[in-house]
Amino acid sequence: MLAAGESSRMGESKLLLPFGGKTLIECSVDGALGACGRVILVTGHEAKELEKLFSGRAAVELVHNPEYRKGMFTSIQVGVEQVQSERFFIALGDMPLVGKGLYRELLRYRDVPAVIPKYRGKKGHPVLLSKRVKDIIAKLGTDKTLRDALAKVETLAVPVKNRYILLDIDEQQDYKTFTDGKAEQQWLR
Repeated sequence: MLAAGESSRMGESKLLLPFGGKTLIECSVDGALGACGRVILVTGHEAKELEKLFSGRAAVELVHNPEYRKGMFTSIQVGVEQVQSERFFIALGDMPLVGKGLYRELLRYRDVPAVIPKYRGKKGHPVLLSKRVKDIIAKLGTDKTLRDALAKVETLAVPVKNRYILLDIDEQQDYKTFTDGKAEQQWLR
């Protein structure tokens, strides 16, 4: 799970903001842990705070990306280095409403290298990948993106009913919309 960014559009550390009785990042991690045995949390800007928050949680492995300012793909590369399983997810730490049900739904698809959820024709996160994609990611330069890696393999876009695959929290208005219960009206426009 990617949690390395600086929250520059938010103006404050969004991952540590309160959300549903926890922090935003805890909700995101707990959603993944509902279907996965372990979460690799890639840190960057708020590394020390995230280490404190998740200390003692054996199922959450934190790895630091010292190059996080060079872009999201560097964090993906750092995270996939730690992957030991045949399949794994790339998920965003600022998507607290993607729950365990979606992760479990995507895990049903086993015969393709990449499974991408889509809602109303738009692709979102988390993305389920095979070890084959891990090898491709490792070989690409840091100037590339996840799309570059996915262009090299067969992908399956799976229609899902979970609109939250499209919704991350980047700005104050996003956070306000999510926390005041208006997420549905705002994001379905």
